[in-house]
Amino acid sequence: MTDQNQKEFETSENLQRSVMNIMYVMRQKYNKYPEYKTIMMNLTTVSKEINSIRLKEIIGEIEDGPKK
Repeated sequence: MTDQNQKEFETSENLQRSVMNIMYVMRQKYNKYPEYKTIMMNLTTVSKEINSIRLKEIIGEIEDGPKK
């Protein structure tokens, strides 16, 4: 993995960690609200999509990196 790929992977890893932290806080503090299930479903989708991006970074499927 090149330095640029490593940097991009660390970025997606940090994003994934952020989503997981939000999910943890939601579960601890807001699980009684009616919106909780919808928010958690959406966060789960975001988490899965970030994982998909991370896998592409690992296997080198996307060589160009993010568009600027």
